[in-house]
Amino acid sequence: MSELTRTVIVPSVKLSEKKFRVFKELEELYRQILAELVDYGFRNNIDSFTRLKRDKYRELRRRFPQLPSHYIHTACQDASTRIKSFNKLRKKGLAKSEKPEVSRVSIWLDDHLWRHIGYTAILIYTHRGWIPVELVPHKLYWRYINNGWALRTQPKVKIDCKRKRLLIHFVFVKTTSTGKDGAKRVISVDVNENNIAVKVLGKVYILETGIKRITIGYARYREVVQSVKDNGYVGRAIRGRERKRKKDIRLKIANTVANTAKNINAVVVLEKLPKQCPRNMIKGVKDPALRHRIYQAGFRGIVRAIEEKCLERGVPVVKVDPRNTSSTCPYCSSKLMRGDAPRQLKCPRCGFRAGRDVIAVLNLEKKYSTSKGLVPLAPMPHDPALEVVVLPMKEWARRKSLDAINKHGLMRMSI
Repeated sequence: MSELTRTVIVPSVKLSEKKFRVFKELEELYRQILAELVDYGFRNNIDSFTRLKRDKYRELRRRFPQLPSHYIHTACQDASTRIKSFNKLRKKGLAKSEKPEVSRVSIWLDDHLWRHIGYTAILIYTHRGWIPVELVPHKLYWRYINNGWALRTQPKVKIDCKRKRLLIHFVFVKTTSTGKDGAKRVISVDVNENNIAVKVLGKVYILETGIKRITIGYARYREVVQSVKDNGYVGRAIRGRERKRKKDIRLKIANTVANTAKNINAVVVLEKLPKQCPRNMIKGVKDPALRHRIYQAGFRGIVRAIEEKCLERGVPVVKVDPRNTSSTCPYCSSKLMRGDAPRQLKCPRCGFRAGRDVIAVLNLEKKYSTSKGLVPLAPMPHDPALEVVVLPMKEWARRKSLDAINKHGLMRMSI
């Protein structure tokens, strides 16, 4: 059993002047309480919600009698989360200030502070009483409502001052159960900077992603634009577009792998990457451009996206140690040597030759099969029917699964 969570932002209709003033007053009261809690907790080295509430609840309740008491309860939760997050960043040397600052505020609600009115409106309890708020549901919101996702009882509210509306951050939860014993086939996935290798039955698909080109292109674009106009907003806007493009590629890959595994009733085998994966990979790398590319490749992000989509669709997922998967022969376990072409390797013992990506997915499948007591890949000779298919983005990104891809006009290599 595993639990998936998704956050969906649903806007409200434009508020009347009276309602807008009430929510602005509520936001200011909540901000004052939150700032005081964060300052007190950080000064006294308290990041526990229960200790914050024990020390400050009665005092704040006396000072803000007009505010519903549950806002102090949720503000303590909010402050505890902010202090813990700041302490983690400070330990890593990534904190940008000496103490946590309350700049942006989201009002946390619990089940005593809001109610549903169907699915198109809610009631929010404020210092002026209950206020109805009409929602503007969109397609994504209805998708989670209609597909069996449960709605958590603690949403967050942000005020959009420009459009005079509220942005409700709903959290949907779904509990999935994946029966690994029922999966009859295996799909192994190897994540690389510029492609994803996926082994499905007797084929290895190399899905080109173009992440390298996107990273280098946007890095140069930022340098040129900021050299002409030194504006931090321009740099942030460019980075935002880069993140959106990479996120789109990650989601398409995740959907493709999950749908393929579901169609053929397979278990998906992924690499178990450490948390410090990029930092470990750049050890000894002196080229700043290459270090930037490794950090921006998002290896763990792609693995996490595939895992979540698989669990969402009820597809079992297994993670195995990726150590030596790109340097060991999958058939005789000998140490591989460099081949004649870039990223090509050969085995001095059995003569097996293939690209690093192909070798990696074969070894991932072998590790999973061995751990389950199944018959591993044949030691000698290697499978002559194994086929490698290289797919540019325009060939795979439009398809919902790999088994739906047209077999004509594709680049193939046999090994």
